[in-house]
Amino acid sequence: MLRLLALAVTFGFLSLTTNASTVVCRLVCPDTLDGQTLTSENNGLCTWEGANLPPLSGGIDFSTGLLAFPDGAGPFEDSNISALNLCATVSDGWDWFDSTNQVCFVDNVISRLLQADQDVPVPDNSPETCTAACEALGYSFAGVEFGAECHCGTGLTEPPQPQPVPHNECNMTCTGSDNETCGGPDRIQIFAGLTPPAAVLPSGWSLTILCAQDSAARMFTDTLIAGQALAATDTPAACTAFCAERGFTKAGVEGGDECYCGTAFREPPTEITFDHCLLPCQGAPALSCGGMFAIQLYELGGTP
Repeated sequence: MLRLLALAVTFGFLSLTTNASTVVCRLVCPDTLDGQTLTSENNGLCTWEGANLPPLSGGIDFSTGLLAFPDGAGPFEDSNISALNLCATVSDGWDWFDSTNQVCFVDNVISRLLQADQDVPVPDNSPETCTAACEALGYSFAGVEFGAECHCGTGLTEPPQPQPVPHNECNMTCTGSDNETCGGPDRIQIFAGLTPPAAVLPSGWSLTILCAQDSAARMFTDTLIAGQALAATDTPAACTAFCAERGFTKAGVEGGDECYCGTAFREPPTEITFDHCLLPCQGAPALSCGGMFAIQLYELGGTP
């Protein structure tokens, strides 16, 4: 992997800076072989067909990066033909999502492949700017499509299972990177990231109650309200950090844009079902930040 210089990314309503990026690569079947055109690939197995020629089949030896072909009735043996090394520059910590070396998948507007799909406006779209945008919004999946589209999601929609297609069906040039592809018509390249920073809590803190009933009297006896300090950027990470910096040992997010700090409960919290705590966080719409008088509770040294 190669680390690159910082890149400033600005789009729509959000401005962010990625401190590092990474080049991630996958070995895929070459587009052509001996005049024959790639017709299919699946988990490193390749099939080519050409005019008036019988089909050729081979596989990628991932330990050598070479194509291997069957030797008569025996096992596959390496040739001197290299597989294609397909690379993309992504935000640090991201990678191609699929472990079976697929890089291009069917997608369509009626049934999106990404769960909770959010089409994010990203001028100068590329795998790097798209993954950075999705990470900033709290998503752990990103996909580039149709050259200019950036899609963010929380996972893959199931069923059905993702439908892979040959990598060269993702052939549209990215609007923000002339030497990279960003999917194609109804074709998407997907990347997966680590836990988004908006969900990473300070050391020693943990989520203790997924959703608890709150009231106008508030949950804590010594409540500090973050108010406008976090109203536009509220996330679990931002709220717990805000409270920790001020010496509090308990925190809660509520209403999508509210953060409360305290050191003692007014009374033991009453847990309620999580469907009461589904309002998106103002600072990361992919994450939930409580609901109406419904609070997600975090504690320093708490037991999840």
